[in-house]
Amino acid sequence: MPSFEIPDGPTTVALKKEGGFHKGNAVFGVTNKTEEGLTARFSVQVQGDGKPEWYQVQGEPERPVAAGENQTVTVVAKIPAATPPGQHRIKLRVTNVNDPDNDSTDSTAATVTVPAAGPAAPPVKKPFPWWILAVAGGVLVLVIGVIIAIVAMSGGSKVPDVVGQPYAEAVKALDKAGYTAVKRADKEAGDKPPETVLDQSPAAKTKAKKTDTILLTVAAPAPVVKEEPKEEPKEEMVEIPAEANCDPAVGACIDGFVWRDAGANDRVCVTPESRYLAALENRQAGARRNPNGGPYGPDTCLMGYVWRDGFANDHVCVSGERRTVVAQENAAGPSRSRACRPSMIVPKSKLNSPAG
Repeated sequence: MPSFEIPDGPTTVALKKEGGFHKGNAVFGVTNKTEEGLTARFSVQVQGDGKPEWYQVQGEPERPVAAGENQTVTVVAKIPAATPPGQHRIKLRVTNVNDPDNDSTDSTAATVTVPAAGPAAPPVKKPFPWWILAVAGGVLVLVIGVIIAIVAMSGGSKVPDVVGQPYAEAVKALDKAGYTAVKRADKEAGDKPPETVLDQSPAAKTKAKKTDTILLTVAAPAPVVKEEPKEEPKEEMVEIPAEANCDPAVGACIDGFVWRDAGANDRVCVTPESRYLAALENRQAGARRNPNGGPYGPDTCLMGYVWRDGFANDHVCVSGERRTVVAQENAAGPSRSRACRPSMIVPKSKLNSPAG
């Protein structure tokens, strides 16, 4: 008893023209009727005028089929289009690989109808290759241009007259006329301005090809005479000593101001008048103190006077107005002072100049 059965299968196979072939598919259902898995071999049996090479099982021709399993098997037809019209039949055969001689099953036959070949398609008319005319026209224009250029160059044209012109302008004139190859030769010419064209070759108004080199003889620039720098006579230098009687630690007053000298170390710059008043106040200090002392001890001032406070412990009694002036002088003191003049080495001529 066969192990496989093919319950499902087509009775006809439809073909469709694709390229140079008639193509179609036939699908069959194959079932393993046994209770064990088997390996099935699938093949196509052709009856009539058909050829086996026209048919092929899609996928592996041998494949396992489980017990009771139903598998779909597709047969692909590929028949040359030139095959004469007619009919033949095909069957799908499934064989048990373990018992190929005794265990195989064929499907019902499916009829394949090969249609008659249709009329040949008319040849496609190719469009006229207009691009050939375009290329030919372009080549013709190019050839004509080359011929014109050769004729023009071979005949030559008249060289412009540039003698007497500045070299730069002469080159521009030649370039404008089509002569781009220019060579220069310098020549001394005392009566001509430098850079003036003295001569040209080929001569002006003669014919020359555009590719010819034009030689221009140009007036050489006048030589530059370099004067040697003259050495200035060395001036005698003298030393100005540092400012006398000036303590670098405190400096000196600017013009118009003097030390106040209200005390031993009173170095506030004031007007000469203020310095005089400070000295006068110092001399009158005793007369302005309270002889009986007071809340500030022996330095207690009489009524109407206050300490000057020009510096630390400055207990000289002055008027309130004067004390205010002294405070203002202390505040302005730094702007009225300067550093001591150091020793300097200067040219001797500076000593006699008004600025010196």
